[in-house]
Parts: sequence; structure tokens; C-alpha cells
Amino acid sequence: MKTVAFLGLGAMGRRMASRLVQAGFSVKVWNRTPKAAETLLQQGAIWANTPREAAENADFVIAMVRDNEASKQVWLNPETGALYGMKAGAIAIESSTLTSQWIQQLSAKFDENQTALLEAPVSGSRPHAEAGLLVYLVAGEQAVFEQAKPVLAVMGKIPEQVIGQIGAGALAKLATNTLMGVQVAVMAELITMLRQQKADVNAILQAVSATSTWSGVAQMAKNSIANENFAPLFPVELLAKDLRYTLENTNQAPVITQTSQLFNQAIEQGYGDLQMTAVVKVLEK
Repeated sequence: MKTVAFLGLGAMGRRMASRLVQAGFSVKVWNRTPKAAETLLQQGAIWANTPREAAENADFVIAMVRDNEASKQVWLNPETGALYGMKAGAIAIESSTLTSQWIQQLSAKFDENQTALLEAPVSGSRPHAEAGLLVYLVAGEQAVFEQAKPVLAVMGKIPEQVIGQIGAGALAKLATNTLMGVQVAVMAELITMLRQQKADVNAILQAVSATSTWSGVAQMAKNSIANENFAPLFPVELLAKDLRYTLENTNQAPVITQTSQLFNQAIEQGYGDLQMTAVVKVLEK
């Protein structure tokens, strides 16, 4: 039985780790706040006091944390970092949404320690994680990916081939989330405009949905805003972080810049922990 260490038990990580437990892996878990692990421990997971302790004797070590800084602490903290507890031949899998610059720096540290690192961020929200339907965006060495496929396949859909070297996964994930954020912002603006015109929002958008311009994100945003359902599946504050990371890679992105400003305004107005579609509340004001 392969042992998997899972670091970071937020809304996504907790569900991903649960899939691994249910699939029969021996799963060791760590989270900054132990309370998040309670359900997993009841399912049979093993608690570790530090990332390093979790990584000891594990065949795979997966991180699913908030941002660059959290990733740095989880892997490279001199006293508790997971990298320094990994055994020879173990594979590290970084699934957090990070910048390409940071994941490349992290990869260099793994190279120094002669330890394999695979970049495997995911697209999807909490229901996808729970059902094992996340979409993996994998970068790194194909040979390493081949070894990790049985583990990743438990949590989501995996490609046949990596999309490039370390860093390509981060760029793919940021492109995915940025495209999502722009669509959410536009749908919020359109619904606000239609309401201002006292139009039948549902009838008009139903007609638009039959055209080639419609997307799954547009449908999700329309349903959320129309029903005023802002229970968080992907909160405003996380998408704002991803937009900021995208902008760090370019100085020629006026549409993304405006979208980022809208999401930041939503945070300033107290909507950061709501579903990303809550940016409509900024426009309504």
C-alpha cells in the first residue's frame, strides 16, 4: 500500500485527501489548524504535527495550500519543511495555485536535494473535488508523472502527457482562472445593465445561451447572480489572488487589470469570503 502525505486541508484539500483515504491509500495529513483534519482522521487518516513529519516515509507528498508564501513554508521551512523529511525515491506533488516564478524556484531547491517534484494544479471547485472530477494541469518530467498517475487519477481527470517543464502548469492554471474571472465580471456587468433597463434578465440570457458565445462559466455566473446564491465554492478573495499572480507576468493586460480591480473592490467592501460572483454587489452599489 502506497503512503501519501497530504499538506493543506482547506475546502479543496480536505476533499481531495478524503478521496485518497476512500481509495485505500495510507494517508498522513497536516494542516495549519488541526480541526480541519477531524473528519479525515475519523475516516482513517493519520495526523502529523508538521509537514516534515507527514512526509517521512511517504511515497508521495501532495501540497494544496493558499499561495506562494504558504507553499514556501510547507516545503522549505528549515525546521518543519516537508522536503527535508522526504525519503529517497519519493515524489512531491505541488497542486496549489502559484506563480510560475515561485514553482521554478521551488523546483531548483528540489533539484539540489535530488528529489522529484511534479507540478499538478487543478481546475474545479468543491463539488468536483468531492466527486473526483478535478481537471489536472500537469508539468514536469513525464517519467515522474507516470509514477504519480495512479494517485492523481483518484482525485481527478489526468492527461496523457505533461504540458511542459515546471512552470507551465502554473501558467495554465492562472490562464484558466483568469479566463473564469473575466467571464464572471462581464456576466455581473451584463446582469446589472439588464436590471437597470428593467428587462427580463432570464429571458434575454436564455436566448443568449443558445448562441456560440455561451460557456459553462457564464451559466454558473448567471445562475448564482440571478438566484442571489453566493455560498462560496470559489471565493472572491482567492480569485483576486490568482488575477494578481497573472498580472505579475505581464504589463499589457487592460481587461485583466480592470477585472482585478473589481475583485479587489469586492474584498474592500467585505465580500471576499463569498462566491466569486458576489462582485455583482459592487456594481449594484
